[in-house]
Amino acid sequence: MREFPIKGYERIMKEIAIFGSTGSIGKSALDCIRKAPGKFRIKGLCAYSDIRTLAQQVKEFSPTCVCIVDGLSAEKFKSNCNKKIKVFSGRQGLLEFSAHKSDISLMAIAGISALEPLMINLKHTKRVALANKESVVCAGSFVFDAAKAAKTEILPVDSEINALYQLLKIHDAPSSNGNRFEKVYLTASGGALFDYSKRKLSKVTVRDVLAHPTWRMGERITVDCATLVNKGFEVIETHNFFNLAYEDIGVVIHRESKIHALAQFSDKTILACVYPADMRIPITFALHYPRRATYPCGIDFNKAFSFTFQPLASKKFPLLEMILAAAKKDDNSLVILNACDEKAIEYFLKKKIRFIDIYKTMEHLFTHYPSKKLNSVADVFYWNTWASQKTKEYLQTLC
Repeated sequence: MREFPIKGYERIMKEIAIFGSTGSIGKSALDCIRKAPGKFRIKGLCAYSDIRTLAQQVKEFSPTCVCIVDGLSAEKFKSNCNKKIKVFSGRQGLLEFSAHKSDISLMAIAGISALEPLMINLKHTKRVALANKESVVCAGSFVFDAAKAAKTEILPVDSEINALYQLLKIHDAPSSNGNRFEKVYLTASGGALFDYSKRKLSKVTVRDVLAHPTWRMGERITVDCATLVNKGFEVIETHNFFNLAYEDIGVVIHRESKIHALAQFSDKTILACVYPADMRIPITFALHYPRRATYPCGIDFNKAFSFTFQPLASKKFPLLEMILAAAKKDDNSLVILNACDEKAIEYFLKKKIRFIDIYKTMEHLFTHYPSKKLNSVADVFYWNTWASQKTKEYLQTLC
């Protein structure tokens, strides 16, 4: 497991910067901070363009600076905000905002666009609570090497990876004692289309796909839950966070989304991390760690409930198999597939293509991309741009 010890972290009042404060993760994080008066002070808030929500957050939490990535929205915000608040705007403003010092940064910017500010911010904070998958999927080695060099701690916010962190951090013992976990399992709800036949998948609507049975999330991740691309990304996150071999990471279907991860000892004893489908719980853990904070909502044993598990029928989710195949290639394929997935979902959500065309598009790109080794973060951005353009060209043939 990757650990980067922090010196002087036990200050009473932690200063926090939130990247993506107006999104669902950012809002949940602010709710967690409300529930911990006197523990945290918001130093900076960053949003893309939702200045109405940002203005409300600024009024409540009084940060010293904000960042609005969309230039026009930033200008509107500046005309109405307190002049004492420093306002960063545009891409350059985001990079400058990322260089401000904090005790904790919550990185909840969606997509690969989080990578550049993350790499800068690692040098200027003591802990990153990381809610962004794509940075680890596409550039995991670069991210963790940079964190190690900066002596900055990274804690996962993603519920499954956070659950594994709790299990492995607390219970994993040196292998010389014979007590080390031999395998871990991530749980998957299966998304909104789990019971759909292949024939029915060709006719599903955007509304069908976004009707997730247990979680309320952003649109892209909800679509990725239906294809299990999201679970493939989490397997890669697990590999990068904990240095686990891919063959030691399993996936099991658990529709209730209450058990988030399991870890198995060599004697086949299994420990599970259990909590409701509420992102505020892993966020609270990441903010308060190494202490545990009181949280009001948990599993209610006064009500009847049951946990069910099903083996993963991998052939039913070909994109999961594709993602895992790409993970083992050690080249630019994950960057290609991530960019392709993002662009294809964008077209699907705009109702330009069918749901099954997401698979068709990713299969096309995975078959026709030039395999190249990634030598730097710059390579990640190059191939992301290349794949986005090639995906767009292919999608135009399907519209």
